[in-house]
Amino acid sequence: MHFPIRVAWCLLLVCAGVAGPAHAERTDVEVRVLARGAKFLGGYTARVRVVLSDADTGEILVRGQTSGSTGDTRLIMDAGRKPGGKVSTADSALFRTTLDLDGPRRVTASVTGPLGQPQAITTATSTQWILPGRHLTAGDGWLLELPGLIVDLASPVAYQWIKTGTNVPVRAGVTMLCGCTISAQGPWRVADTEVELHVTVDGGAPRRYPLRFDPDSGLFGADIPADQPGLHELEVRAWMGPSNNAGVARTAFFVQ
Repeated sequence: MHFPIRVAWCLLLVCAGVAGPAHAERTDVEVRVLARGAKFLGGYTARVRVVLSDADTGEILVRGQTSGSTGDTRLIMDAGRKPGGKVSTADSALFRTTLDLDGPRRVTASVTGPLGQPQAITTATSTQWILPGRHLTAGDGWLLELPGLIVDLASPVAYQWIKTGTNVPVRAGVTMLCGCTISAQGPWRVADTEVELHVTVDGGAPRRYPLRFDPDSGLFGADIPADQPGLHELEVRAWMGPSNNAGVARTAFFVQ
């Protein structure tokens, strides 16, 4: 065999036997986050941080935040109870991204929020395989759930000074993580919600007071006695049994 022919034949064998580099494929991913027992998290009050990372190496692939509306209440609360039922609409809050994948990757999604309410922030994670060119956009996409309640103390002001012998008004707002309000007749009911105040003075044994719902203000409250001097530390605990949701807020004031 002549030399040029041998060279050409060898090159042909090499090309046939050695695969070239894999071609990366565009892969769309949509991540949505539901408040447990309620609606989507995103927008002005309930933004959620989303981080996608390689589950095997820890490499961060992309990060961002959800944006959009809380979604359709009736669809989420009714149709969403059906197995596999889609609960999102076109404007429902989500994080949308594109990955360029040259092979399957095991990806972990970590969602943290609501970012606008630090006392209520929690995190959930989920891991799954993502295949090149196989978009995670059908139905609700990659759907995760965050548990909890937002408890926000309206009064008293932190570390204010109060005279002994007076009554201190304690007022707290309680909502679902998505900011959805709790009311007497709505989908998230006062009757399902217990709110309790724990008060300690200078680290002593706690005293407990139930907080009652005021439909006019939409707040839970009680007036508690400032009957001894010292540092009064307040902890408001909210519990919604049907959805296994809990929330806590804390503050303190001085009595002199």
